[in-house]
Amino acid sequence: MRFTKVVRSPGSRPQIVGIRRPPQRYADRQNINRPEEPPEENIASAPAARPERPAVKPASYLALSLLFSLLLFSLFFVGDRGFLQVRRQRRELRAAQDEVTKLVEENIQLEAEVAALKNDPAALEKIAREKLQLVKPGEVVIVLPEGWENRVRPQPLKAPPPAVVTPR
Repeated sequence: MRFTKVVRSPGSRPQIVGIRRPPQRYADRQNINRPEEPPEENIASAPAARPERPAVKPASYLALSLLFSLLLFSLFFVGDRGFLQVRRQRRELRAAQDEVTKLVEENIQLEAEVAALKNDPAALEKIAREKLQLVKPGEVVIVLPEGWENRVRPQPLKAPPPAVVTPR
C-alpha cells in the first residue's frame, strides 16, 4: 500500500499538511468491489503524524507537589521512626532512667543499713527492739495508744479578742 504526502506551500517554504492514500488503480481489473473513499474536503484539518498534546498546567504541578509533600510529612510524623514515635520512646526512656536512679539510691541506702547492722551493735539492738519488740531481762515495756501525743500536749491558750476603742 502506498501513501503520498500532501504538501501546501503558502509562502516560500513548503509545509506538510497530511498524508493520503492514492486511489486504487487496478481495482477494476481484479474484480474487487471496494467502496469509494469520500473525498477529503479539508486537508488542513487532517491529523498530523504526531498529535499535539495539551500543555500541562502549573496547577497540576502544584497539586502533585502538595500531594507528595503531604505523603512525606505524614510518613515523618506517623511512621515507625516518625516524630511521634521517637517522642514517645524518649519519654519512656526518661521514665526508665528515673526509675533506675531511684533504685540505685535505694540500693545504696540498703547497703549502708546492712553494713551498719554487721558492724554496729547499737543499730542491731535498735532493730531488735523496734521491729521485733524484744526486751532485755528486767525491762518494763509501756505500750501507748495511737494519738497519745495530741492528748498529752497542752493546748495553746487563745488570746482574748483585742478591745475596740472608739473616740468620743
